[in-house]
Amino acid sequence: MKALIERLHGEATLKRSALRLPGGEDVFRNVLAGDGYRSALEIGTYRGCSTAAIAQYVERVTTIDLRNGIVERDGGFDRLAFWDSLGLRNIAFVQVADDAEKAQVIAALDFDFAFIDGGHDEVSVRRDFALVRRCGRVLFHDYDTSGRAWLRHVFDLVNELPVSEVELFDNFAMWKAS
Repeated sequence: MKALIERLHGEATLKRSALRLPGGEDVFRNVLAGDGYRSALEIGTYRGCSTAAIAQYVERVTTIDLRNGIVERDGGFDRLAFWDSLGLRNIAFVQVADDAEKAQVIAALDFDFAFIDGGHDEVSVRRDFALVRRCGRVLFHDYDTSGRAWLRHVFDLVNELPVSEVELFDNFAMWKAS
């Protein structure tokens, strides 16, 4: 997927995407391929490159982002046209005004896998995990120990989970409920 995105849209499209990391695409493949996931939820869409990677391995992806998110404040990016150009037709994009609306949307969804890559402050990370943990399978992006303080909250939350339930992949952490 990364190569297709680069070929069709340029390498700059991957800016701020989990796919831009060495091995990032492999993490999605290793976590999702062949595990029988049907419906995925992603929190934090940005341009939708990770969404595209997830969509290859599940029947349906619902991705949620803020109506006034970074992409919108920077002039916008047509995610629907982007996914269409990649031949992906199994993505539902939901924009919400705030965390309360996000919680309402998620409460109404049925999903068996979640990818968290939204807000990185302590409140957002913990709130997002609380909203999705019922599915029992959550992949976190930005499990980071490089000293960037704004990423510390993902690292701290994951390290509070039982070690036997967590698998680490460099900048990612996969939690599977016992």
